Amino acid sequence: MAATAARPLEETLRTLPAQPGAYLMKDAAGAVIYVGKAANLRSRVRSYFQEASGLDARKRGMVERVAHVETIVAASETEALVLEYNLIKRYRPRYNLRLRDDKKYPYIKITVQEAFSRLVVVRDMEHDGARYFGPYANTRSMWDTIRLLRRIFGMRQALVASAKKRAGCNWQPGKSRPRACLDYYIGQCLAPCVGAVSQEQYRAAVDQAILFLEGRYEVMLDEMRRRMAAHAQALQFEAASRLRDQVAAVERAMAEQRIILTSPVDADAIAHAMREDVASVAVFEVRRGRLMAETYRILEGVSGLPEAEVLGEFLKRHYARAASIPKQVLLPHPVEEQAVLERWLCERRGGKVLIMAPRRGDRRELVELAAANAAQRLKEALEQVGAEEKRGQEAVTELRQALGLADRPDRIEAFDISTLRGRESVGSMVVFEGGQPKKADYRRFRIRLTTADSDDVAMMGEVLQRRLRAAAASSKFAKLPDLLLVDGGKPQLNAALQAMEQIGVTLPAAGLAKEHEFVYLPNRPDPVILPANSKALHLLQRVRDEAHRFAQAYHHALRERRTRESALDEVPGIGAARKRRLLAHFGSLAKLRAASAREIARVPGVPPQVAEAVADRLRSGDGGQTTASEI
Repeated sequence: MAATAARPLEETLRTLPAQPGAYLMKDAAGAVIYVGKAANLRSRVRSYFQEASGLDARKRGMVERVAHVETIVAASETEALVLEYNLIKRYRPRYNLRLRDDKKYPYIKITVQEAFSRLVVVRDMEHDGARYFGPYANTRSMWDTIRLLRRIFGMRQALVASAKKRAGCNWQPGKSRPRACLDYYIGQCLAPCVGAVSQEQYRAAVDQAILFLEGRYEVMLDEMRRRMAAHAQALQFEAASRLRDQVAAVERAMAEQRIILTSPVDADAIAHAMREDVASVAVFEVRRGRLMAETYRILEGVSGLPEAEVLGEFLKRHYARAASIPKQVLLPHPVEEQAVLERWLCERRGGKVLIMAPRRGDRRELVELAAANAAQRLKEALEQVGAEEKRGQEAVTELRQALGLADRPDRIEAFDISTLRGRESVGSMVVFEGGQPKKADYRRFRIRLTTADSDDVAMMGEVLQRRLRAAAASSKFAKLPDLLLVDGGKPQLNAALQAMEQIGVTLPAAGLAKEHEFVYLPNRPDPVILPANSKALHLLQRVRDEAHRFAQAYHHALRERRTRESALDEVPGIGAARKRRLLAHFGSLAKLRAASAREIARVPGVPPQVAEAVADRLRSGDGGQTTASEI
């Protein structure tokens, strides 16, 4: 790292390296407000601070807040591009473009490295020898694809466990079963578990499924028809009829997909529409000339930025997580750093990739179609946001009147407790402003009361005291709510009032009891009963339910952590060192539980028999994860 936050900005600018890399701009509090990359860090970073820099209003405002600059040198400009992406993903700076739904979309994973491959839904790609397809922004489309693959090719799906259901195949190769499961009898699995199919036959079906996901239908159909003819000639009519049905199913799937390019090319057509501070981007995935998928993403923070920069930034975000890179990327116009992006995509694909802006022909028509769809999605997104904001403001106004509040409750903070027999007790705080959630202000609490003292009312009092003390001790939590909402009735509301009295703070407060949805207010013996169709009641319910969800998520994560540790402790041959290696390798109990014994045995220092024991022990249960910080 070429600079630290402790060095004055002027000194940092004098000593910047003339090498490729990434730079982080920080404000006086040390928060990262912008991340960028450069082929020459010295010239690029210094350009922001030159009087004749020609910066737009947005970037001028950003530069005025910069107190420190840190740089990280990279080996090449493409490496700097990857570094920039990872830093943006880590810090989420306010002056960088933001994907509104920036989350980990799922992939379809086919474990081709296994003797009998499985279909697995995962959130991350790993270098494990498997084939990945996605990510799928439309999860319904993904599950439709999985159902189709199982119906046509009979692939087994990995075990999926949740609090509501367990589904999928937990058979381990090498172990025999007395009979096949229901999936075999309804034609959704080839049942290698009972020897109904050989390894070679199962592998052929997997290869066909991969061709299907790649969109290489003609190659797949030619191979299927060849095998069908061979089976018929050998008088293996049952196998031939199954292939005949598979061919018909694939042809039906093909008929539902539009042929959108005259040549059988693999290409992504990407176009966008911008308005105010928001942009919508459409991605049309074309494989072998057929439209395979349409994806739409919303970008925020685009005000004042050139369209070439917006589209170029999106390409980095999109292809950093894409499982496959096409030969051509079709755009409405050239983008910034196009040559660097092409080199990066070529490295990722392992072959030539061309970024082009076609001027005529069917490729240009495809880009224009993507642009028209992006504009329509942007219009719908803005109308939806406007309608939600309007409903939120109306609900806030109605809530003030219904509860007799002196001021509008523009900021509502809601609190909930989640516990199970006094173990892993936690609290949550969620924030709504203008009737909409403000997730950056969510907080979570691990209850400190002893088990003997831990009842819901006492725990609610502890959480509220800690939140109010944090307001007095830190500017980060100084903003207090216009309405403090607790999940519960009179006892929980009284705990809130006592907490405020002890801290010396007076705030409007209410309790929402779940059984009858009564609203309890201070100094009123009877609850307020809001009409069932009241916007004010719907807002209170939404805030309360969000606090409940957030508390349960944190409680679930702590229970999962304790279960993970105790479950592994009970496995013979698992000591502290092996437990650390397993958890570091898989990252979570959910991933470890979903792994086969063979995958577990790949962890250094874990013998096959111990891997079998771990897989058997962790075959049930579920996992969880949380976000936000803890007070």
